[in-house]
Amino acid sequence: MAEEELTAEAKKQRRKREKAAAKDAALGVEKFTVEVAGVFKADLKRLMKQHGFNNQQEVFQNLLRNVISADCETAAQMLKCVTTPFVVTEKVSQIIRAAGLKSLDDDPPEPGDEIETPA
Repeated sequence: MAEEELTAEAKKQRRKREKAAAKDAALGVEKFTVEVAGVFKADLKRLMKQHGFNNQQEVFQNLLRNVISADCETAAQMLKCVTTPFVVTEKVSQIIRAAGLKSLDDDPPEPGDEIETPA
């Protein structure tokens, strides 16, 4: 679309975006998208409230600064994957068992395969 075809508002918004982009470039600001599982949302909100953060970006920036400035051993400890213990409910257990039995029906075991059937 040619410049003369844009409305006054579109031109204004373009100038505004260009000005913001120039300011970000001068400050060295870059967009860095972080995608996380939704399951972390409640914990992140709790963490933010406990430590007085109003902005998720601030949390991520602080975490990055802390990891980057830590010595190698501390950074390795901070980056270590910690798994949250979970409990498989009876319902989920039954779903898994049913899926396993269906899998055996769909693709029967070969002769000589060892199959253990729980009591």
